[in-house]
Amino acid sequence: MTGIRNTAALPASPRLRRTSCLLLLGISVLCLSGCGTLWTVKRQYAGVDVMLARGDFAAAAAQIERSKYTHYRSKDRALYWLDLGMLQHYLGEYEASNVSLEKAEQAMDDAFVKSVSRGAASLLLNDNMLTYAGADYENVYVNIFKALNYLALEGFDEAFVEIRRIDEKLKVLESRYWKVAQKYNEARETDEPFRVGKNNFQNSALGRWLSLLLYRAEGKPGDARVDLKKIEAAWALQPDVYNFSPPKLGRALERPAEGTVKVSFLSLTGQAPEKRADTLWIHTEPDQIIVADSREKRYGGQRLAGASVFYWPGVEAGWTLKFQLPRLEKRGSRVRGIGVKINGQRGPLLERIESLENVAEETFQIQAPLIYLKTITRTVAKGIAAAQARSAAEEKWGDSSGPLASLLAGAAIGATENADLRISRFFPAEAYIAEAELPPGVHQIEIEYYGSGGTVLYTDVIGTVEIRDDGLNLIESFYLN
Repeated sequence: MTGIRNTAALPASPRLRRTSCLLLLGISVLCLSGCGTLWTVKRQYAGVDVMLARGDFAAAAAQIERSKYTHYRSKDRALYWLDLGMLQHYLGEYEASNVSLEKAEQAMDDAFVKSVSRGAASLLLNDNMLTYAGADYENVYVNIFKALNYLALEGFDEAFVEIRRIDEKLKVLESRYWKVAQKYNEARETDEPFRVGKNNFQNSALGRWLSLLLYRAEGKPGDARVDLKKIEAAWALQPDVYNFSPPKLGRALERPAEGTVKVSFLSLTGQAPEKRADTLWIHTEPDQIIVADSREKRYGGQRLAGASVFYWPGVEAGWTLKFQLPRLEKRGSRVRGIGVKINGQRGPLLERIESLENVAEETFQIQAPLIYLKTITRTVAKGIAAAQARSAAEEKWGDSSGPLASLLAGAAIGATENADLRISRFFPAEAYIAEAELPPGVHQIEIEYYGSGGTVLYTDVIGTVEIRDDGLNLIESFYLN
């Protein structure tokens, strides 16, 4: 927050006086203890994009492990275990990956429960100061990758448990934030009600496809058919998430040709979104605030198109306050096509079944309204706290240049509203699938990734694979570029 103007008058609202006094006390404690870290540290990711592009997951994992106690703080435990667990999956260290992802899931759950119990008190804290509770899409896809780990370890029952957890989580994505909004509203720090965004992602086609494979392998075609119908429903009911053509799964439940078995391919490409910061400004008029994307706009009491105006009793005219909000920025993938080579011969082309980056973007909108209003509330309270400190100093010293004014106002302004940009770095952006029918036995498998114009970007040499006449026969590949 910067550039507070016209801070001589104190707000008349008892509600705002209470909030700003509490906030001023908290800021003073923070500064006496070293001011904490109110920004997101990302130094652990330096150079990892190059490592991922060349498929050097071991180097990326080693860098993340070295950063455990340096760039990951105690409040970032969930983020550390997510990052490490995903890299361990790509390395084929499936048991270690499940240990890490289980720790990540537990840490995310614990952090969210703590945030609910903290309730209105968290209104006074920058999100960067809170324990990381994970992005909603991370909390869903952690179970996808735990399921894939179990499938690689031939733990069908355990994989089923993880897939069921996906469905359970999707059913409560929106409702889990209702209690948070209620706690904020009970605090009555603003007349503007806290709201929760709508959840438009309630059915994962990728999760359903894995479930279909499991039921099919266990000889349960009826259950597999239910999953097939739910995959089809994903495109009909969630067009913003599934804004691409569905894969052709018409033969998924047909019996394979004589002497062959079904072999399934899953390819993961690109990198999921990063969080970036948008800088916004609050301009104040009597009993109202106007949120804009520019510091230069002056309103003079006029409500201009494109600005968000809120009734905020007790606010004086003439303040200019700065804050940041996080937004998701897609990173996508260079991949434009994926093909299978079997024993040197071209096999099927893979089709997209899931856009994890679309899911990340869609689920982010559930809590976005809470983040928005919470940040505004805290920013305004900091402005009031600075105004009170300055006014108190003027009364004591006769002007605003006394040491107490500098200390307290500086403390309030110094605790800037930087956006919380924490998010796991190693989830893919897209998932593609295909199937082939092969005779049981040993086969040489390669997965080719094509860019624009059909140029081969990367060939994942899976190598010798034994295709069995029982089991799942799922082959996974990834090119995180």
